[in-house]
Amino acid sequence: MLFTPVRRRLVFSFGGGEIVGDLHLPPAATSTAPVPAVVTVHGSGPMSGEYARNWEDMGSRLAAVGIAVFGYDKPGCGESGGDWTRLTFADRAAETVAAVTAVAAQPEIDGERIGLLGGSQGGWIAPLAANIDSRIRTIITFSGPGVSVAESEEYQIGAEGAAEGYTSEEIADALALYRRVLSRLRAGDAAAAILTDEIHLVGTRAAELAEVTSVKELEFFAGIADFDPVPALEKLTCPILAIFGSDDVLVPTEASVAAYEAAFARSGHRDHEIVVFPGADHGLRVPDPATGRPRRAPGFFELITARLVRTLR
Repeated sequence: MLFTPVRRRLVFSFGGGEIVGDLHLPPAATSTAPVPAVVTVHGSGPMSGEYARNWEDMGSRLAAVGIAVFGYDKPGCGESGGDWTRLTFADRAAETVAAVTAVAAQPEIDGERIGLLGGSQGGWIAPLAANIDSRIRTIITFSGPGVSVAESEEYQIGAEGAAEGYTSEEIADALALYRRVLSRLRAGDAAAAILTDEIHLVGTRAAELAEVTSVKELEFFAGIADFDPVPALEKLTCPILAIFGSDDVLVPTEASVAAYEAAFARSGHRDHEIVVFPGADHGLRVPDPATGRPRRAPGFFELITARLVRTLR
């Protein structure tokens, strides 16, 4: 293949452990001037292997336009040490900056032309990292909430519950449980004590929908629940493209778009673009008329590529 990238293992240190990933270089990168690069910023949950290191074959897609890509196993996943469940969003931003530093140090990379591609939770993290490190020249987020974690989670319970066939009573029970748990976490109550008091609901559909399932999950949620992305958006100076799906049941698209627009209006940020794909879900997928199965929204990858070419080259 003409644009098959050169794939090289890259390891960097973070949090006392080694983080392992793959750097995808354009084929001619070793014989030409240094090239720009993109670092992927993970969403929520465990991520490793090909999905984490080369999401949707971005290595080949961007190698075709002369841009390198770095993806890596999330801390505590695959070959990487650490534990992502113990990281705050500030920690995640520091992790992203450490990845940028590792990429910028490679001889084939122009360390002053680095972008971030963050999906879902990564859309919260990317602006934080960009505000720390001026080498980050551009950001692309998709399905990155413009509201707090707590607000996004509450939206998800209602929207996902309705989409997955939960009854109105089950959704109401899940919302009530979620609000009780959130209130107690904010008050400083121990996750184990909260779960013990709600043990009669553990395993029910309401608890599954509210994601009240384990002490570890509640402890992680307690550390991020009140994160508000607006201050980071207001401080942002680099270009940003924010992509959403109109039918996302995990992230409130309408409220997020409004929050982005308001933040940029207050700060005077000019080089931003907000795109909403009609009928697209959280993964920017739409039904394929030919097969009935979901596929990426037409134009999604072209939009990302064009934006990176404009802002990094």
